[in-house]
Amino acid sequence: MTAGTAFRAALAVETLKLRRSAVARIATTLLVLLVPLGSIGMVALARSPRAVGPTAAKLTDYATGDLATTHLLVCAQVLSVAALAAGGFFVAWSFGRELENGTAGALFGLAVPQGTIALAKCLVALAWIASCVVLAVAVTTTASAVVTGTAGEPFAAWAGVRDAVAAGLLGGGLALPFAWVATVTRSRLGTVGALVGMVALTQIVVLLGGGTWFPYAAPSLWAGMGGADAAAAVGPPHLMLAAATAPLGTAAVVRAWRRLTNV
Repeated sequence: MTAGTAFRAALAVETLKLRRSAVARIATTLLVLLVPLGSIGMVALARSPRAVGPTAAKLTDYATGDLATTHLLVCAQVLSVAALAAGGFFVAWSFGRELENGTAGALFGLAVPQGTIALAKCLVALAWIASCVVLAVAVTTTASAVVTGTAGEPFAAWAGVRDAVAAGLLGGGLALPFAWVATVTRSRLGTVGALVGMVALTQIVVLLGGGTWFPYAAPSLWAGMGGADAAAAVGPPHLMLAAATAPLGTAAVVRAWRRLTNV
């Protein structure tokens, strides 16, 4: 079997697993439906007379400004975190399941190399995350156009669409290192625990003022989750560092799968 044939076979198998995965189905539904609903809903609540007290204080950044732009701003902020969470759960399932239940040994008996299988898993995960992000932003954009009454007219917030997609892709790419965690721990639960721990660590790093150079904080800060000043402090070098996490994570997990022996 040639390298190209092996790679195509691995992609086909992993794509089939994705299509039959309950984890992927649930995560897709949550991203594509709940992210737009939350984006539109939070802005509506922020501009409602019912937003008083602590609720009004938390949503004050969404209470003014162009409505469509604000919808997409919230979408970018939510996606920067939601794509990471969904991607983390998926790679925990994709990489950890077979190692945890002992069926990976059958995979490694195939003619397809272990590293090729791992690479196919990573690429399928990235393609799925990217598709979910694009769909979530598209649904949010459509819902925003309906709410603002601009359906059929030139949409005034296309820059927000671009930023929301970029924030979601960056957040989703940050999930790839957890495929390596799933490989070395051989545990889905351990991988989810590491994901939760990383989220907590990110909060601490941001509070200490180091969020701009921390890959797991930069996309959310750039999307405005920490306020306008924090967003302005995030530049191309910080985003490039966050973007580099996905290929580095992929390289690490491919190397780890090549070295797997006692499965």
